[in-house]
Amino acid sequence: MKISDITVAAMLALCTSTAFAQTYTKAQQQAWMEKAGLCKPVLDTTVCHPVAVVDIVKDDKAFQGYKAVARPGIDDLYTKSFKQMKSVTLDFGRHMVGNVSFKIKDIGPMQDAVLRFKVTFGEVPSDLALPIEPFTGSLSRGWLQDFTCDVSYDGSFTFNRRISARYMKIEAVGTSQYSDFCFDDITFKATTSATQHTAELAATTPQIFKDIARVSENTLRDCMQGVFEDGPKRDQRLWMGDLYLQALANTATFKNYGLTRRCLYLLAGLANADNGLLYSNLVEYPQPHAQNTFFVDYALLYVSTLADYLDATGDTATANELWTVAKRQVDVIAGKALDSKWLYADTGYQFDGMPVSMVFFDWSPVKLDTHAAIQGCLANAVERLCSMGVKLGRKSEVKSYGTLQERLRKAGHAAYWDKKNHRITSGADRQTSYIATAWAVIGGLVNANEGRQAIKAVMADGNAIKPGTPYANHFLVAAMLKCGMDQEARDYVEDYWGGMVRLGADTFWEYYVPEDHMFSSYNGYTLLNSYCHAWSCTPVYFIVNYPDVFQR
Repeated sequence: MKISDITVAAMLALCTSTAFAQTYTKAQQQAWMEKAGLCKPVLDTTVCHPVAVVDIVKDDKAFQGYKAVARPGIDDLYTKSFKQMKSVTLDFGRHMVGNVSFKIKDIGPMQDAVLRFKVTFGEVPSDLALPIEPFTGSLSRGWLQDFTCDVSYDGSFTFNRRISARYMKIEAVGTSQYSDFCFDDITFKATTSATQHTAELAATTPQIFKDIARVSENTLRDCMQGVFEDGPKRDQRLWMGDLYLQALANTATFKNYGLTRRCLYLLAGLANADNGLLYSNLVEYPQPHAQNTFFVDYALLYVSTLADYLDATGDTATANELWTVAKRQVDVIAGKALDSKWLYADTGYQFDGMPVSMVFFDWSPVKLDTHAAIQGCLANAVERLCSMGVKLGRKSEVKSYGTLQERLRKAGHAAYWDKKNHRITSGADRQTSYIATAWAVIGGLVNANEGRQAIKAVMADGNAIKPGTPYANHFLVAAMLKCGMDQEARDYVEDYWGGMVRLGADTFWEYYVPEDHMFSSYNGYTLLNSYCHAWSCTPVYFIVNYPDVFQR
């Protein structure tokens, strides 16, 4: 073993020492929670009303086989008998998140009984057309937005939970033969913590990229609530992987850096105090609390999120305060999970003190091998940590990390670069996937020329595993741009995110597999899918930050 190896090995061994019996003090984490509280935003509220009556009609060319077609009748809703109308589907004109209420009024004899309605909300037209029952989803039935609403003599009803939708279907299922009514008001109070600042694009920007940027902003806006939520319909949580992408998009659009700061502090304040590791996600209400799962790749992205925040704001005070949290993710993961060959060889490794540890990267349609991806992700995190350390005047603290980065890259190149076929392979079965290839490029396991060869090879391979989510596709575009494949990146954004726009998306979706619109990781039950999802919002980041690629 070389001297440099001994230095790195000693650094990694320190991670397992008893000196880290408690990484963060109770007072320290409480202070972080208090700072997160000071950054809690006041939500902006816009009062909206339905703009059209629509019919949801079958169309084999539409997303999931259904589209909304406007028809006359919005004024009739407020003047004519709904008892005769019986059912209506309303369009609010855009996707919204917030509180919904409605009020009815008598148009004949006074209301003499409690009225019952069935109300269903949809983010996309198919939400109102596909059958809910039998419910076969793998998540809670409670995520679905279908309600029974009883309206008493005051004639008003307010939904007791926040709604995420564009469409609202109302059906009268219990009325009185002695009275009649119409609607007096239907209100959607849409909320967001986004600012009024939006992306600035050159006049030469092609319309498709303007549209993609607009839908990106819509998606991010509706996911910006008290925290950066992953999806306002489901899961309504702050997930670290989504946060990384939302924070990037935020730098190109709304520039609400206080919300990024709040999320960074919340995650740190709720981290495992003993081992220092960050839980994968948290719920904001009634009090912020973490779900006790550990996603290795998400924890490493905390490093990048903090580094990006520092670059965007110059806020060295926050970055210095949270430095120990970012550094700890690298120290523990590298110290515990690397083998003697500097490889993250066991992707199923369970970290002490964490109930569940996993390497994620994507909900792929086919089981994904993550060995090459996590090797690249760790190497990238080390690089970002070193760069941030230099900017913060902590160069001495990351002196040995350059060698660690070199060892990770060399080991990854030797293990996963198929020189003969010019591609990245991952795991014992030498699996080929877009994700492994993207992260090998991002992490520097291959050089730029090898990266270009690998990306071209994987995209030409009909058997290679494609991404299942916009989240994973983001990193493929990032890899293309890193190794100089500007035209390919432009084409991919136009084809993939532009594909959703052409299918009518006004916010981007949790899943989009172009050849299978019915894909869902929830036991194939698409009604659980989120159609406004944070990890799909990043094209606007690329469009703004690479103007020579996307704005001409």
